Parts: sequence; structure tokens; C-alpha cells
Amino acid sequence: MSALAPVLHIKGSTKTKSNGKNIFTFNPVEYQEEFAKNGFVLIKNGINTDFLAVAIEQAEKQKIVQKELTNCFFKGKKRQYLYDFENWDFQSTSIETLAKTARLPVHKMTLCERHIKVYEPDANAHVPAHKDRVAAQLTVGIPLFIPENSHIVLWPDNDLAINPLNSTALWRSSLDENELPENILKDIKPVRVYADPGDVVIFRGNSIHHERENPANARLLYLKVNAMRLDPMGEDPSTLHQQKSSQKILRQLDDRKLLDCLVEVSPRLEKISRHYTRLYWKEVIQAYVAGEKEFTLSEIELELEVFKKVEGQETVREIISRLGIPKPEHLNYVPMVRRLASLKGLDVIAPIF
Repeated sequence: MSALAPVLHIKGSTKTKSNGKNIFTFNPVEYQEEFAKNGFVLIKNGINTDFLAVAIEQAEKQKIVQKELTNCFFKGKKRQYLYDFENWDFQSTSIETLAKTARLPVHKMTLCERHIKVYEPDANAHVPAHKDRVAAQLTVGIPLFIPENSHIVLWPDNDLAINPLNSTALWRSSLDENELPENILKDIKPVRVYADPGDVVIFRGNSIHHERENPANARLLYLKVNAMRLDPMGEDPSTLHQQKSSQKILRQLDDRKLLDCLVEVSPRLEKISRHYTRLYWKEVIQAYVAGEKEFTLSEIELELEVFKKVEGQETVREIISRLGIPKPEHLNYVPMVRRLASLKGLDVIAPIF
């Protein structure tokens, strides 16, 4: 995979330097009303033709130049490969186009998935609808090769509750029989969206039931983004940089200086779970950061409140104040925040001096 563009810290946020090459060619303002009304939009010829050619080439050579995402392999359905943007700008120019289309805050936009999906020759023509993981606030489908009569089906007006879980499988297993999509949607006619290479489909992936019919041999690039700062798989190039920078700042600054650093909840923090064990129902709260070992919150309620009190990017001082701690005692609680950051549940963004 080619080297990623350099990442810059700007006013406490993490940005990737833009080279100005937008993968989209459409004016997002023209589609805002349609997206707001329907929850999806099909934009014909909305992809830069040069970018499309590069993406098609990657899809054709995926087994040679890219590592297969075995954790995203669906036996008998499709294989998935991590997409490399190479010299194309997604982190600012392209993601801003998506933010404007859906009227989402640009500064919070996060890329959480960038997969080439290659459907098996024997993939089932019809499978139950699903919802994407919670991080897929916007799902962006870019066709690369579409067999005859292969298309997306959407139910944009029915059961629009957001999937709160970090996978489609977990969401499905949480449903009762009468809540399964094949049961609640069986008498409801879907919207059928036929998109060809060069087109782009944008929809609310974590809330709209959807699926691809007649998918055999189809190849698509799927991008998923959100304005919630969620990146559980670490596929936004800025996520790893931010995590490494956070650990470096922790090593360099003492507690007094850390008080005036910006922090945010790690984009890779998947969940915090409360368990009642069989040892006399002893309560344990654990945090799960993707790619890391889960850790237990030691000051159970207080450490949990730290995560709850973080709103975007704020200083450690502001967070401790929101916990109700008097100002003279602020320094005593910095080690607690430092611990959560050292375990990668929080990211230290930058000092404000």
C-alpha cells in the first residue's frame, strides 16, 4: 500500500494535507434536499473518471496488491479488500463533499471503512436485508463492475432506528424473531436503485435496511463515513497517527501540563460494557478499544463518567470540572485521565499553551 499523505495538527484537530483531487464531480448543494427527504440519493456520473479507472484497476488486482480482510469475509457471498486512495484526496476535499450532501459537520467527519467488495460467482440472488454498523452514518456505494440486473434495494421509510452496535451480525442477533428484517419488511415494496460504474449512491447505512440483489460477480468500492468520530477498524489514516501522537504527548508532559491538553474519546473505542459476574454478582465495567486488550475501569463510576463527559475535543481541565471536582483538586484527578489515555480509551490531541 502506498504511503499516506502527511497528517497535520490544526487547532486541536487532526487533518490530512489535501492535494485537491476530489473523487466526486457533483455539487453537493444540489442534492441536499433530496437526501434530507429520502435518506438516500443516486447521483449519475458523480465519480471522477480518472479515479474510477484507478479503482477498477485495484479491484481487478486486489489479490496481488492488497491484503484480503479475512475478518470481513462472508463465505458464499463476498470477499473484501482494503482500498488504497493512493494520490487521491479523500480526507478533506472528498469527505467535505459528503458532509455537505448530508449537512453534517465537516470537522467531525471520519472515514470508518474503505473496502473493495467482490461478490462470489455463486452469491445468493436474494438475502435478508441488513443495517450497517453504527459508525456507517453514511454509506457510499461506487460501482466498479455491475452484472446485468444487479442492484441495491432500500427500505428508506420503514424501521429507521439506528443500529447501535458495532457489526451487522451483532445487530441481527439482538433482534427477536418478529423484529428480523425478513419478517417486518416482507409485505413492503423496496426502492430499487440501479447504479452503473461512474455513478454514486449515498444512503444512511446504519438506519436504512438494504441489500444487493443479484450480486454474483459484482465489484464495488464502499466507503463509510460518520460525523460521530467513530473508526472502530482504524481505517481512517488519521486515526493511527492520532493514537501514536497521544502516547508521545503522555510521555513528554507532566500532570500539570496535561491539564491544559485537548483530549477526545478514541475513535477506536468500540464500547463500554457493564458485567455482573457469578462471583456474588460482583459488578465489573470494561472498555473495549479495537485492536487492544480490554481494560477494567478501576474507579468504576468516576472513570465511566469521564468518558460520558467528553464532548468532542476538550481540555482535561474542562472535563474534570464537569465531573464536579473543585478547581484546587483538579491536579489530583489528572492521573486518572492519564491512565485512560495510556490504555488508549482517550486520545490526547494537543496541548493548549
